[in-house]
Amino acid sequence: MNNKTLTPESVLEDIDLQSETRHFGIYWFILFAALTLLCLLPVEASWVTTRRGWFIQPMFGTGFGLFIVAIFALVRVIQSLRCNYLAQLNIIESLAENLSSYRTALFSSALFFLYINTLSIFGFVLATLMFVTTLLWLCRLLNRTWFIATLFTVVAMVLIFRVGVSVWLPDAWLYGLLPDNWADFANQNL
Repeated sequence: MNNKTLTPESVLEDIDLQSETRHFGIYWFILFAALTLLCLLPVEASWVTTRRGWFIQPMFGTGFGLFIVAIFALVRVIQSLRCNYLAQLNIIESLAENLSSYRTALFSSALFFLYINTLSIFGFVLATLMFVTTLLWLCRLLNRTWFIATLFTVVAMVLIFRVGVSVWLPDAWLYGLLPDNWADFANQNL
């Protein structure tokens, strides 16, 4: 009935097609999220008056990154339409499968969200050290060498952005608990 001969190449192509169609759901989600964030960008990232140039406006780097993510997700979504992915879509099963296979990325994203929200509480240095140390611990790379490299990297970032580029973050809540002189020093340098 089926006169198709099985060759190693045809079997590999069939396996590749099945494995590709299994993971298309995440690209639909990424495309939707990127387009939503691009639409919200003018509302969320305000224009900053500066003499340094248009290229340091908060919305340009973010917009460029989201645009690149949306383009690559759109390519994968178009591929999913060509493979007739929507006809065989089971939403609950697909969501459970995609979430389990992307748990490291989701957990890292949640940690990054927590890091961004703790910047105003702990300050840049302490929040960055906690974030990077947690990522090192999760990757099982937390040892003396990597922790010292993290310390030097954070110090270099402070010197580059605070001294070189003059980018300042708002005062940290934690530093407000210190005496006035120490709080001023911490808010200026940490």
